[in-house]
Amino acid sequence: MKNLFKALAVLASFSILTRLLGFVFRIFLSRLVGAEGLGVYQISFSVFMVLETFISSGLPLVVSKNTSVFSTKNDKKGEFGIVTSALIVGIIISIIICLIVLLFRNVFSLLFTDERCLLILFILLPTLVFSSVYSIIRGNLWGHKKYFLVSATEFTEQVIRTFLTILFLGVLSFTLEKVFLASIAYVISCVISSIIVLVIYLKLGGKFSNPKPYFKPVVKSSLPITIVRVVSSLLMPIISVIIPIKLVSLGYTSDQALSMLGIALGMTFPLLYVPSTLISSLSMTIIPDLSSAVCTQKFIEIKKRIHFSIKFAIFVSFIFIPLYFSLGTPIGQFFYNNSESGYFLTSSCFLIIPICVSGITTSCLNALNLEVKGFVNYLIGAILLLFSILFLTNFLGILSLVYGMITCLGGASFLNILMLNKKLKDNFFNFKYLIFAFICAVPSMLMSKWTFNILSNFMPLFFNLTLSCIVGTIFYLVFGLIFNLYNFSFFDFKKMFSKRNTKLQKKEK
Repeated sequence: MKNLFKALAVLASFSILTRLLGFVFRIFLSRLVGAEGLGVYQISFSVFMVLETFISSGLPLVVSKNTSVFSTKNDKKGEFGIVTSALIVGIIISIIICLIVLLFRNVFSLLFTDERCLLILFILLPTLVFSSVYSIIRGNLWGHKKYFLVSATEFTEQVIRTFLTILFLGVLSFTLEKVFLASIAYVISCVISSIIVLVIYLKLGGKFSNPKPYFKPVVKSSLPITIVRVVSSLLMPIISVIIPIKLVSLGYTSDQALSMLGIALGMTFPLLYVPSTLISSLSMTIIPDLSSAVCTQKFIEIKKRIHFSIKFAIFVSFIFIPLYFSLGTPIGQFFYNNSESGYFLTSSCFLIIPICVSGITTSCLNALNLEVKGFVNYLIGAILLLFSILFLTNFLGILSLVYGMITCLGGASFLNILMLNKKLKDNFFNFKYLIFAFICAVPSMLMSKWTFNILSNFMPLFFNLTLSCIVGTIFYLVFGLIFNLYNFSFFDFKKMFSKRNTKLQKKEK
């Protein structure tokens, strides 16, 4: 279990670095291509990412899970067969998607108001083939628990992409429009990254073998996961259409409705999903870990890992909740120069809990071969979200999105935990831990707010926010130690200190 925590630390560190570099890249891109060019690029890229979801969601996870199982059995033939079959399926699907876009270009053109968007989408299409190779081979490394290599390759791709974009826009901007050059740089970075992971796979002894026996299990396991990711990708665009219509019907102007939606989805939600960076890192480690434990039927270890995962998701959630609740307005003012986004952040901060818990419980179901059940649970949650928006917007306005998401992800989390309870004959509803986490968050809220009010008289906003967040986090961690929140089933600070004191007493005697 300690190895799991070390792997989590590696993945989380690289994930933060990669996202930070991506944030810097976005700043450079916005300055190099301008606001209009960035808007055109973003619209095209959002459609492209929906297409990429078909090949980069279910297949890598299935490869990872089965690699872990075959590695536990020392079955190289099965491992290589799974990888080969997934590569063939991924490449075929990506080629079919490319052909569909090219053949039905008139239909896809209806999605865009600027003709450059369709041209950018055409430029990005070859990336689908290379992305399938890249993601599937990384799935194999993931299954072998090569977490450093998995994270390093992702970080390397971001570095290459940033370097090529700046190089192309700085040197070749006289040849093509800058937004096209940025798209070409993205394609080349994906080609280079896929070659790198392929070389790593072969260097580590990876091979390709008869895929025929594995086509059916690969498709069967990956399909529900892929559908969940695709539905998730399409859900926000659908909501983006429904909410403005509902708000206009309440008397808001079209500009006001779009502004509120932009504040919610473009400003607030990215901050709400920051804690999921740590949870997604845990998801990457928990799936191969649970899969190998299932293979060897170590059910006690499986239960420990799931208890740890849910506790960790709650623990991480309550690090951020008190900060967002007490400092929402200045946070919105600092990042976006928009106090309304801060108000929305304060109102929606408790959404972090179902975001984190649903993410980790879905990963646990996937590892236990319950992908279809996870898909059904998410579908029920998505239906609840749509109903909430349709009926609650009349009473709550834009806040219906928050309560709809809480209903969606909270319902999915509840159903996922019920399924885990039934499958493993255990109780993973840890209300006691949730209550203690909330109690520890209260002094964090009060102290961060008090610190901010004191320092606001003589300190700039950035330093004030930084110090206030540090103070709030320290208080949460201190009270977490008092209430034993750190007992994640593999290390317990109270026991650790008591053992240390016992050893010191023995030495003195």
